[in-house]
Amino acid sequence: MVANIQSAIAKLKHKDVRQRRRAVRILFDSDAYESVEAFSPLLDDKDIWFRNKAIEAYRRWAPKHAPHLLVELANSDQLDAQRCVATVLESIHDATQAAKLARQLLNSNDDVVVRRAVHQLISSEEVTESELDMFQHAEDHVVRTYATEVNSNTSNLLVSLHDAHPDVRRQSAASLLGMELTEKESTALQNAINQDDALWKLAVPIALERRLPNLLDLMRSKSSSQRKFLVQSLKDAVEEADDERLRTLIDGDCTSIVARWLVGRNDAKSDALRTELLFDERVDSIDKSRLLERLLHRQQEPAMQELAERLISESNDELVLSAAQNLYTS
Repeated sequence: MVANIQSAIAKLKHKDVRQRRRAVRILFDSDAYESVEAFSPLLDDKDIWFRNKAIEAYRRWAPKHAPHLLVELANSDQLDAQRCVATVLESIHDATQAAKLARQLLNSNDDVVVRRAVHQLISSEEVTESELDMFQHAEDHVVRTYATEVNSNTSNLLVSLHDAHPDVRRQSAASLLGMELTEKESTALQNAINQDDALWKLAVPIALERRLPNLLDLMRSKSSSQRKFLVQSLKDAVEEADDERLRTLIDGDCTSIVARWLVGRNDAKSDALRTELLFDERVDSIDKSRLLERLLHRQQEPAMQELAERLISESNDELVLSAAQNLYTS
């Protein structure tokens, strides 16, 4: 086997193109990583097939067995060569070597290559402050987004809230929502969120999940125009009817959203909260009627009859009275 591999390596320089092609196939079929350096001359071969095979050999074997060879590819003017290095950066165990290669690729004219290089520097924590600042002001929005993701400077992040690209704005908002901000910074963030639907839709689930102090402000700001989204976000985040976040919303006059979250729920905790909302004057008749209509399948339960009877005796709303009478059987 070793003799065959050595013979194939030697034949990479053979004058007969058929012999060279056969040698390449043997080396790939044998996974002969020790042959990677022998592919170097093929990087400049006139035949594109051999050039591509040389790049493939580097991609397959160089990261682990000969990372120094990738320097040659990184410095190449060939786009395929640069992309080859870019795709294997994460496979190089030596972080310093990977960072060196990544920096060589930053001057590439290909956005994909530069993005991978930037991502490697940032994810490996090899990036310098000056590089991070440069990335933050790059023309490519993907590069700006990468930089924003690891930026902990609140002033920079507040500026990025007004970036031309929504991905950068969303990343900036996501970072700021997880930070302790001054009152002035919180106001600036809230204003930006209120003016940008994309930021608002990002902020609501985060505020629910993390139980942030601005949850009520977020829910109130678009409670009419984005009610469906708010209800779904609440369903995704809250499982139990005694969750303190529901109480926060009820106390903050977001009763309609909570009422719609309750529709279709039949556990004991939900029953108690439903009863509370049915007798809450802040909840409109449409929401109350919807809550009652979804109880018809429980019409034979004594508790449902008691609820319907109480509503009939205490409510003056025609829509609620109609729904309560439909639920009442006696």
